[in-house]
Amino acid sequence: MNPDQIKPFFKNYQPLVQRVDNHIAAIKNAFPDQIACKKGCDLCCRFLTLFPVEAFSLAYAFARLPEGIKIKAVHKIENRKHECPLLIDRECLLYTVRPIICRTHGYPVYMEQEGNRLVDFCPENFKGISSFPKETMLDIEQLNTLLSIINRHFMDSIKADPSFPDRIPVSEAIFILCC
Repeated sequence: MNPDQIKPFFKNYQPLVQRVDNHIAAIKNAFPDQIACKKGCDLCCRFLTLFPVEAFSLAYAFARLPEGIKIKAVHKIENRKHECPLLIDRECLLYTVRPIICRTHGYPVYMEQEGNRLVDFCPENFKGISSFPKETMLDIEQLNTLLSIINRHFMDSIKADPSFPDRIPVSEAIFILCC
C-alpha cells in the first residue's frame, strides 16, 4: 500500500492520541516537579507489539525518514533484537508519533485485578506520592478497549486480509509501508 493512501484511515486514531496527550499534559501541570521523564530517559523503551492501527501510523512516519536514519533502525534490529529499533542514541526517532503505550508509560494508570484496584506508574516519577486524584489517572482497561475498537474500525476500513496479525512487533511494523 502506498503510504499516502493510508493517512485518511487514521481519522479515529488521531483524536484518541490527542486525548491521551491532553491528559498527560494535565498530569504534568498537576505534578510539575514529580515527572522524571525527559529526553535521554529510556527505561521504558523496550520491545513492544502494537495494534495494526498503531503499526501503520509508525510505518507511515518511518517511510518519510531520511534513508540514513532508516539504516540506523535496521542496524539496531539486526544487532539488538529485543530493544526498540526506534531508540537511537537514547532518543526516539518517531517520538511525535509514538504509540499510546509509549505516551502513557510512567504516568499513573489504574486497573482492576481480581476485584482490587491497582495503580501503576514509573518509580522514577511521583516520588513520595502515595495517592492520586482519580482525574489524574488513566483507566488502562478503558483506554485499551477504545484502542481495540479504533483498531477494528481501521482494519475494516483498509480492508485488511483477515490473516493480518492482531499484534505487530515494532521491528516489523515500521516496514509495513516501505522496503
